Amino acid sequence: MAISYKSKLYDSERIFTVAIDWHQDRPIEGVLYQGEQPTGVCFSGYQELARMMEQHFAQMQYPRSVMDRRGFFSARGDMEKREAVRETARRDGRTGTYTIRVMQRQNASWQGNVKKNGGKLFEFSSFLQLVNYLEEDLSGSPGKTAADGREECQQRVERCLRIVMNCPEVMKVLPDTLVYRFCGEGKSQTFMIRPMFYEHNTCQGTVYWKEYRRQVSFRSFLELIGIMGNAVRYYSSWDGQVEAI
Repeated sequence: MAISYKSKLYDSERIFTVAIDWHQDRPIEGVLYQGEQPTGVCFSGYQELARMMEQHFAQMQYPRSVMDRRGFFSARGDMEKREAVRETARRDGRTGTYTIRVMQRQNASWQGNVKKNGGKLFEFSSFLQLVNYLEEDLSGSPGKTAADGREECQQRVERCLRIVMNCPEVMKVLPDTLVYRFCGEGKSQTFMIRPMFYEHNTCQGTVYWKEYRRQVSFRSFLELIGIMGNAVRYYSSWDGQVEAI
């Protein structure tokens, strides 16, 4: 049994079960269970799965993050409170069922292990590595767990970013610069992403939001998708009402 900052935290509460029901050509869908709870919460896509788990970490205060989150804007509390109520369900996971245990949250990412039912334990040192493992396992084509050269790291980041963000329009304007454009409600959101370093099995660089002419540095793949995800989800709420970092 571990001790959190506010109360006792049983070991089972630190383990999450992800039952995945769909993959192939659409974002993954499934149910997230915490500990031994009989019912879980439905999610769609890696981005929502990561956000839900981050919320659990904040409630449990374990594992503690050693870095504050970055974003285009400093005020996000009210926006996060407006999250829609998610559907609860009980499913076994037709495509695959995995247990995930995050033990640390260093380098603006996650470190822990994941195991498929009946499979071997895989240790990951970043959220990017976890996504890559799940994608390869779900597709039935396992590859190397770690990228070696810079070009291979870049290709892995680009592939996983397309999957996680599920963006319909992606352009590569320079060898080291990606452009993602999201359209909705008559508005477009354009992000220019430039990964510069590939340390700790993740990536570091800058992301520029064209419509608002704002740029922020990201320290991990997890932080990058969080920065972009918040901008896409709360775009209509950010018409000069919050202060820029």
